[in-house]
Formats: sequence, structure tokens, C-alpha cells
Amino acid sequence: MLRLTNVFKKNAEAYISGDYKYIVNQGGSRSSKTFSILQLLVEIARKHAKQIDVVGISVPHLKRGALNDMPKVMEGFGLDFDAMFNKTDRHIKFPSGGVINFIALDKVGTAHGGARDILYVNEANHHKFPIVEQLMMRTSGTTFIDFNPTSRFWAHDIVEKQAHEALLIKSTYKDNQFCPPNIVKFIESKRGDGTNNFWRVYGLGEIGISEGLVFNNWEVAEFDKTRFAEYRNGLDWGFSNDPFAFVRLAIEQDTLYICEEIYGREMLNKDSAPLVKAIAGNEAVFCDSAEPKSIAEYKSFGVNARAVKKGAGSVESGIKKVQSYTKVIIHPDCTNAADEFANYQWKVDKNGNQLPMPVDNFNHIIDGVRYGLENDMKYSNTKLLGIRPF
Repeated sequence: MLRLTNVFKKNAEAYISGDYKYIVNQGGSRSSKTFSILQLLVEIARKHAKQIDVVGISVPHLKRGALNDMPKVMEGFGLDFDAMFNKTDRHIKFPSGGVINFIALDKVGTAHGGARDILYVNEANHHKFPIVEQLMMRTSGTTFIDFNPTSRFWAHDIVEKQAHEALLIKSTYKDNQFCPPNIVKFIESKRGDGTNNFWRVYGLGEIGISEGLVFNNWEVAEFDKTRFAEYRNGLDWGFSNDPFAFVRLAIEQDTLYICEEIYGREMLNKDSAPLVKAIAGNEAVFCDSAEPKSIAEYKSFGVNARAVKKGAGSVESGIKKVQSYTKVIIHPDCTNAADEFANYQWKVDKNGNQLPMPVDNFNHIIDGVRYGLENDMKYSNTKLLGIRPF
């Protein structure tokens, strides 16, 4: 059954009007912005011979996001995604002559070739503007843009500087009448949190405030993820409200590298374990000890899962360890890690004074980082005490 939210209707009206070259979707969690834009693109491709490009920063990013949503999107139209999707070229061809391409771009040069009628930049805050600019220059029709507003970036400049041909559509979970009640309850439970950044971004769909951040020693930059001789792996359990988060790390001198991530909701252990195994192989994966049953199940799937030892002060100790690195470099593929580092904040009291404990939000990948560094923290502590570690 085709279910259309208010966000779909706003985007469809803007596209049909022909008044806007840029349709920019700024939205909170579960507002349906990505799903609704994909629905609109399928409807366009069904009826018109349009060349449509859906752009992600990498193939894994596409598989976790837009491509993951497409089977359900097409099912609503009575279409069989598996029958129509070309896995090799990552495109869907429609009888109308319309084509939806799923492309990953990580260099400006790859954006130079090819033209399209419609462009969709998914999770645009993780794309570099020079690349997007090249794509937009070769787009004859509408450019759709969407993002969670964790911070201000180039899309806001487009809305302000080209106001005559750009429309900003703000949306929240309230614009999605199909949002499950348990998700609504979870989002609204964050309304009164300390700094309230989670509520601003994911509840209200407003631009996040980057004050009182826990980490200021990080950046997003390209590097060769395969070059390291040794890796660390950390895992934070989650399912519906809190996401499942796995992260792969490497250390080189005084720099911590975040190389890979797996991040998602409603992932069963039988589904996530093979993904973790494919990255970590036989290496140890240090997991949140709160779910011994999940750890045992992971072991049955061949993952070398180990429970971390948590106790009083473990969060603060882990934070200090990450802060101790001169630089934390996050690979561009790790978009959720970047979001968390950009929004992980200290709590404040009722008078606005900063407290020595973090807000319990934007911390699932970060918790995985702490777990992955467990042995490094043990080694640091034993060195300080003059004890030789085992």
C-alpha cells in the first residue's frame, strides 16, 4: 500500500510547480524526508524518461541508506525492486525510459562527467561542496537535498543566496503520520535533556548548537583504511530506540583513526554478525557487557566477541583516553561517527554551568570507540603504576 506523508506532498508540490531549482529538506529523525524523496523520484521515473542520480558518499553509505529503503519504496507502487535493479551498474530502469542511478562520489574529478535531469544529494552535510557543485552544474532540472541539521553547512548558503529558486522544507517526526508510537515516545523523551542538542536536531529539525562539545581534537579526512598493521574493534548494542553501532579503529603514533562503521536500527544479531565478521575477521571485538546473551550469540556466529569491563568512572576514563590523542581522524565513510563527534556534549546544570559528565546522546559510535580502546587504556594505567601488562 502506498503511504504518503506530508513531506512527500510538500516536495511533490514544489517539484510540480517548476519554481525551484533546489528543493532542500532539513529534517529531524523519522520525518520521512529520505523515504518521501525516493517515493517522488520513483513516481517521476515511472511516468517520464528522466535520468535521475541519487548520490551517496560511498557504496556502503548508499547500501545503508537510499538503497536499503528502495525495496519498500517500490513495493508501495507495486514494483519489484529485485527484478528491476541492476546490481552491477546500480540502476533501476523503468518502462517509461526513466532511469534512477545510485552513484558514489569521493573525488571532484568523478563528478565532471555525465549529465542528468534530476539530482538527489542524500545526507548532504557529509558531501564536500566542490563535488556537489560540479554535479549541480551538470543537472538540467531539479536538485533535491536532504540532511539532519547537526550543524550549519553549504546547503544553508544555497537557500539564503539563491532564495528566488531554492525552497527550504523543514520537517519533524510530526510530519510523518506513520512514525511508530514507540519511536515518537523515544524522540519526545529527549525533550528536556541538558544541552538539548538532540532535541533541537532530531526532535525539532533545527540546526544544532555546537557549544560545550566533549571533543575538539577531531576532523574528517581521507586516508588509506587498509594500511595499518593492527586494528581495534568496538561494538555498542542497540535495536529500535538506540542504534546498533560497530566501529573499527587504528592507532598511528599519537593519532587515532576511525576506519569503518556499521550503524543501524532494528538489526538482528544474525544480520549484523556477518557484517562485523566481514570487517573484523578473527580479531577481537570488544562489546558492551550489558548483553551477555548477544555476546554468546555473536560467538556462535564466529565473531571473536569479548565483553568489556565497565565500572564507576569508565565513561569518563574512556573520554579522557580519546581526548589524549593529538588528533582523531574520521574517514568520510563514517558519517555517523562524524555526527556524534560534532554533537557529543557535556551536561549543564539549571544555571547553564557545565558539568563533568556527558549528555547520554550522540554516543553509540563513541561508546564503541571506548570499548575498542579497552586494552590500550589498561596498558596506559599499568604503565603509570610501573606494572608490566600481561
